[in-house]
Amino acid sequence: MKLTAREREIVEALQKHPLISQEELAQHFGISRSSVAVHISNLMKKGVILGKGYVFNKRVSIVVLGQVCLEIIVRGEQETCQIDMQNSGFAKDVCMALSGYGTSSKLVTMVGNDDLGTQILNELQAVDVDVANIYRHPSKRTCKKIITSTGILCEEGYNRDDYQQAINAREWVVANCDWLIVETRLLELVGGRMTSRPDYDTSICSAWYIDGRRPAALNKAALLVLGVDSFNDYEHYVTLGQNLLQEGAQNIVITDGKDNMVLVSQSGVADYHLPPNQSFDSRSDLHLFLAGLVYGLSSGYPMRQALRIASGTPRP
Repeated sequence: MKLTAREREIVEALQKHPLISQEELAQHFGISRSSVAVHISNLMKKGVILGKGYVFNKRVSIVVLGQVCLEIIVRGEQETCQIDMQNSGFAKDVCMALSGYGTSSKLVTMVGNDDLGTQILNELQAVDVDVANIYRHPSKRTCKKIITSTGILCEEGYNRDDYQQAINAREWVVANCDWLIVETRLLELVGGRMTSRPDYDTSICSAWYIDGRRPAALNKAALLVLGVDSFNDYEHYVTLGQNLLQEGAQNIVITDGKDNMVLVSQSGVADYHLPPNQSFDSRSDLHLFLAGLVYGLSSGYPMRQALRIASGTPRP
């Protein structure tokens, strides 16, 4: 949640003078001690202060915002049918991929108050993903999907308002990181709201397989990965990237996952070949490519090297 002007003043005072008492804060700002206590309590609720003693929740490098779920995958028909289950989802896969690189991340997502939600969180904690900012829905169950060869057959999950509530409750975390990796369908919920803040300097990152109507708020991304089946329509894809650049996006990477990666930025258009034996599915694994790219850039590698790293990101 956004801090009030008084809360920001109190945070600055506490950071400069961590041993200052609430009585001294009250005298400094010309307010009552009970008012200071209320402000401190609100800062704890918003996650800025972690507890008594004024331990601050420091800015983190990477935050991942998206869905976690149970996937029920159905293959074949009738007697040849095979059913597999796995805990997955955009956010879980990205966090697992980052952990594979030895990089920690904070996860903002939604699960139910059920055994499945606890199981998914335990899996993530086991690889050092910070799950302290998970929103547990009071009445709905953890998301489940039934997937067939034709796509998602049905889904039990959360709607836009549910995720907006989760984001509002964790806004301080979302707004105070260096890299925010956002599932495309949630990008609109943070894109305009966050980037309109004068003090916002987080790099929003997202990925979209070019298929159908363009999602809203893609132009808010500082780093955007676009997946294509092939580069038979190379000029069209480059034009799309240039249009997004003009609308506000900063770095657009277009890839077919097999042969080529194209970077569209203010410096122009650059082509990079995928390294041998490092192909991936540009539709289903695009978010993993994004995870590797963020890892590379956040670690200080130049774009060329970060792209090579990203193309070899293994599936969790």
